[in-house]
Amino acid sequence: FFSAIVLSVLTLPGSTMSLAMLQAEAEGRHELCRAELSARLACLDSFIEATSPPKAETKQSEVKLATETFEKPTKRVEGFGIEYLYEMFERKDLNKYATLGGTAGLMSNVYFDVNVKRGADSNTIDTRREEYGDNVLPQAEMKSFMDHVHEALEDTMMQILCFAAAISLLLGLTVPDPHTGKVEYATGWIEGAAILVSVVVVVLVTAINNYTKGLKFAQLSAETNKRNVHVIRDGYKQEVDTTELVVGDILYVNSGDLLPCDALFVEGVECKADESAITGESDIVEKDASTDPFFIAGTSLMTGAGTALVTGVGHNSSSGRQLKLTLEGGEQETPLQVKLSGLADDIGKLGGLAAALTFFVLSMKELYFIFNVEGHSFHAKPFLDFVIVAVTIVVVAIPEGLPLAVTIALAYSMNEMMADNCLVRVMASCETMGGADTICSDKTGTLTTNKMTVVQAWVAEKRVVVPGSGIPLPATTRKNAALLDGLGTVVIDQFTEAVSLNSTAEEKLEPDGTKVWTGNKTEIGILSFLKDKVGTDPADIQKSFPAGAVKQFPFDSEKKRMTTVVKKGNKYTLYVKGAPDILLTRCASYLTSAGKVVTMTKDKEEYLKAVITDMALLGNRCILVGMTDLPGLSEMPAHDPEVDNFTCIAIMGIQDPIREEVPSAVKKCQKAGITVRMVTGDNKQTACSIAQKAGIFSADGGLAMEGLEFRNMAQDDPARLMQLLPKLQVLARSSPQDKYVLVDMLKKAGHVVAVTGDGTNDAPALKLAQVGFAMASGTAIAQTASDIVLRDDNFVSVVKACMWGRNVNDNIKKFLQFQVTVNIVGVALTFFGAAFSDNNEPPFTPVQLLWLNLIMDTLAALALATEKPSEELLNRMPIHKDAALITPRMWVNIIGHAIFQFAVLLGLMGTNGAALFDLEFESTHHKTIVFNTFILIQIWNEFNARKLHGEFNIFSGIERSIGHLQVTVIMVVFQFCAVQYFGEFFGTHALNVPQWLACIAFGALCVPYGMLLNVLTSSLHIDSEGNAASGGASPVSSGSSGLKMRKPGTQVVQANRVVGALQH
Repeated sequence: FFSAIVLSVLTLPGSTMSLAMLQAEAEGRHELCRAELSARLACLDSFIEATSPPKAETKQSEVKLATETFEKPTKRVEGFGIEYLYEMFERKDLNKYATLGGTAGLMSNVYFDVNVKRGADSNTIDTRREEYGDNVLPQAEMKSFMDHVHEALEDTMMQILCFAAAISLLLGLTVPDPHTGKVEYATGWIEGAAILVSVVVVVLVTAINNYTKGLKFAQLSAETNKRNVHVIRDGYKQEVDTTELVVGDILYVNSGDLLPCDALFVEGVECKADESAITGESDIVEKDASTDPFFIAGTSLMTGAGTALVTGVGHNSSSGRQLKLTLEGGEQETPLQVKLSGLADDIGKLGGLAAALTFFVLSMKELYFIFNVEGHSFHAKPFLDFVIVAVTIVVVAIPEGLPLAVTIALAYSMNEMMADNCLVRVMASCETMGGADTICSDKTGTLTTNKMTVVQAWVAEKRVVVPGSGIPLPATTRKNAALLDGLGTVVIDQFTEAVSLNSTAEEKLEPDGTKVWTGNKTEIGILSFLKDKVGTDPADIQKSFPAGAVKQFPFDSEKKRMTTVVKKGNKYTLYVKGAPDILLTRCASYLTSAGKVVTMTKDKEEYLKAVITDMALLGNRCILVGMTDLPGLSEMPAHDPEVDNFTCIAIMGIQDPIREEVPSAVKKCQKAGITVRMVTGDNKQTACSIAQKAGIFSADGGLAMEGLEFRNMAQDDPARLMQLLPKLQVLARSSPQDKYVLVDMLKKAGHVVAVTGDGTNDAPALKLAQVGFAMASGTAIAQTASDIVLRDDNFVSVVKACMWGRNVNDNIKKFLQFQVTVNIVGVALTFFGAAFSDNNEPPFTPVQLLWLNLIMDTLAALALATEKPSEELLNRMPIHKDAALITPRMWVNIIGHAIFQFAVLLGLMGTNGAALFDLEFESTHHKTIVFNTFILIQIWNEFNARKLHGEFNIFSGIERSIGHLQVTVIMVVFQFCAVQYFGEFFGTHALNVPQWLACIAFGALCVPYGMLLNVLTSSLHIDSEGNAASGGASPVSSGSSGLKMRKPGTQVVQANRVVGALQH
């Protein structure tokens, strides 16, 4: 009775297109199919509202409906709400689903009050959004402009400078000069104003640039996530942005869609979803009202079309909940940041001690003059000037240029890494990769090409190997251009037909006119083998059969097979393909090269098992192709026929080939002291074979484990597992939780871990690792959890990131070597110059020292932090996270150059230095000579600082640092202008040409001295590495810092702009 009514409805005027629809679906014309589905919704609405009818058999390609198979709800379930719906989706809880009355029950007025034909009422959209939320995924909280200003002002350096500026202004505008007895209103403000201008510029530029960076990132995220979908509202099909979806919307879902929300199946045709991004399982899941009605946010609809009821959006969807977890918790401090905090703490303490000592000595000298020198009366201003000098010493001592050097080095690397297909999301990850000593890599797409390819096959008694596959040739194997030459036409036709028709892949025409295969990658690989290697066209074969003559039954994960029934005249033939270990036992015969069907003997079965084993040992995924006739069948079966007695036609070995460049890249990692581990879902045998090809797994000393064994040991005997970790090279049959546990254990063992991943299920491990690499082809959630996105999904890009990481560490150490030398010399000269001065004045004015710190150091940071890497960096061991920030060789360079510079400058500061230039001792002219030589000797010393490992030629590799040469020119020009044209502001006197040449010559003396120092340290074999091999504790304490260092990220845009300007 029910069937008769349905038939009458389907044949109503305007709805008599059932057969045409079935044909359209079979031919892939989904648009026609969907149009007819919409046209018939009105006719079928009454049946969805009706009492549960007897369940009728559903025919292939027939519209599946969420019919009333549950009791209609009369009141809301206790506890119903956002959490109830989320838990139902998270667990795919059919009991909760049934309790709600199924999809139809949720659409009733007890819950969402929507009609399948009319959809949601537009007047209720705001109410739904208030109750269930909007469809906007969680994002990191955006800082306001004032937040960035406040953050910049929290920097200790800024606070010290503000204090110094206040004292200077107070003295300059209120206290009379002791020599004139008058307040110098005309010039007394200059020093304090100069300091304040420096503070305002740094704070504003930092805040504006960071705020702009945040806005751009938010805009980029919004544009990336922006797309339109179709819904039914007020009885009409409407196009809306995904962010406008609300709970209760009737959403159209189509093949290829990335689902933007959680939804329940309403009706559809052949709806099959790829949920691997959420579950990690590669099986395609069929959607219907009874067994699996759950469309999960973040998954993809692979085939089919239909409609779904939206039940979870934004923060409350499955993907929203997982994304929220990845945003929780603060940023991890990188190894370098930890060490810099300790270094800043110790240098700050030493600077404070030197400042206090200077103030004490100057004050004692001033008191001595007051009580013992006639005419030297008491004035408050000298003592306040001593405070300024002391503050200036602290300013000089604190390495404020170091955070900027870190920022510039990271920002420069981030920009340059784009060319190496590394999109850096978290800037600090650039330097963290320099210390990475283990990489946990996915297989598919990262180590492999993510392109399934048939590399060998057994077809009707003939074994063939595809040229260029690297497969060794058994004695009976043929390897020629036309792979199946020698086989009869009947055999080739039978093989081609069996593979072509029993496939879900389709050939589609691209806008540029090229033809491409779409669908499952394994299917595409098999059909491409037919077309490219066998010389047949599967698309032509598929088109040669009418729609009603071919009926497919999708891959069944329990039966491990896919079947297709084909009608030829009055004869029905079944084609099957799937797991050979299951299907071979059900094969009663096999096809010979002459096209004859021969009974399967025990010997032949054992031979074919050996063929399968050979293929598997080479890392191939094996698929058996078979067939059987279905005698006595008069019409297409409704279900997959349960038959045996298959005829074995072929066994194919399919492989996702290793990328050609991967083995050499893995070898570079191993040479660089980085352990590469492969984490995959493949079985252990296949995983080990692939890992061996990639150079990751060594059968001699390497260890391979399966996920079940790994997780059991992690729970039962973690101490034993920790002992085995150094040997673990392959983790097969692993789950996302296994990967998470592996990363956690490696971190606890003291390793710096990098992880690759592409699925939503990889997000926790990506977040946990010190550096997470997401694939560009991966999910948005995986990319959000990552630090770096690989734009080419290639392991080689991970190796390049390692190289850039080491380069960042080297560049920062170069600047650190330079900066600490400057600070030591500056503090020492200020102290000794003031202590032994006849007029009790320091050799450098506060403005001159601020020029050195805020201008000279910034440019020096740009010069030393932007050198490009070379592959020589991979010839060293990774930098151990507990290794010294300043290595013994660096200490030799720092102390050696500081002593040399101090000696040269102290000589110039004395009476002999004044006499050498025929100048009055301690006159402004004399002090200008000392100041100018001090700056120029630092410019020359920058070239010495480029070398960390005792290289004699300090100019080698300068071609990789064009920015250094450009910045050197800029610094010389700035210094020339400061001396010659801004004397009143800087307290300098213009110099003549001989005096300039003399200053340059004195500065250049540090170059041959640096070369000799390098020869000495090399001959004494003084360690230049802070790597995993040498390790060792830092000479500088890494305890908690009493100073708040500026984080590298606070100046990224500023650094980007400077780098960009130099590049252009």
